[in-house]
Amino acid sequence: MATGVDPELLAYLDHHFGDIAHHFDDIARHFDDVARHFDDVDRRFDEVASRFDDADRRFDEVRRHFDVVAESLMSKIELVGEGVRTVDQKLDRFAGEVRGEFERVDRRFLHLTASLSPRRRS
Repeated sequence: MATGVDPELLAYLDHHFGDIAHHFDDIARHFDDVARHFDDVDRRFDEVASRFDDADRRFDEVRRHFDVVAESLMSKIELVGEGVRTVDQKLDRFAGEVRGEFERVDRRFLHLTASLSPRRRS
């Protein structure tokens, strides 16, 4: 089977096409490596996103817990405030009663002093 093509040219082209095919194989392997790296990066991004989701859920849980605690504290603070107002009112009443008693004692003391005064005896 004579093709009329120079055998040296065929050998030369076979050799160079073989080199080109070898380079294409190398390039394909590099693309496969890059694809694996992208898959790894993608997996790592998924892991990071999952961690952010977990952190976000935990933050929401902490926020809800804090809201409950804060609401409970506010209720207790309001109760303490009501207690302070009640004690304050009782103290005001007590002070009024004590003031009235002191006024009575003062009047009695003045009356006693006046009755014991030497001017009255003369």
